[in-house]
Amino acid sequence: MINKLEAIAREVRQAIDLVISESDYVDCELQSFPSGSCELSSVIVGLYLNKVGITDVVQTVARRPIPDDINTNDHVWLTIDGKYIVDITADQFDDCNVEVIVSEGTDFHNTFEIYDTRPVDFSYLMRSGSEGYDNFYSSVLAKLQNT
Repeated sequence: MINKLEAIAREVRQAIDLVISESDYVDCELQSFPSGSCELSSVIVGLYLNKVGITDVVQTVARRPIPDDINTNDHVWLTIDGKYIVDITADQFDDCNVEVIVSEGTDFHNTFEIYDTRPVDFSYLMRSGSEGYDNFYSSVLAKLQNT
């Protein structure tokens, strides 16, 4: 299962990178991909996993303190079957230089305190105040179907 999840995660990350590089305009959450893109990217990967028949996919929402600061770093990744971590944006953090993480656990993810889990839902792509990300997701799907 891990090998399949990793292959899909890498394909989706590459498709996201490609769609961003080919776009004339990218809405705010993807402008600095992977930085600030974890929640949206997780939804895109999760929707694609559902599309290819992998179920029991949830977003895991967590935070950790920023050293010498009162703020926290929030991060979102996917958890599949309650045990597999799929994270295509962990490299936005200085202490992680791996673009795609698929594992049953990592020291990096253990630095976060989980405070929510929620289902992956297409409605997340529809955003008020922006163009939304449904067309972006369609473009990512088109790239994935051409690979």
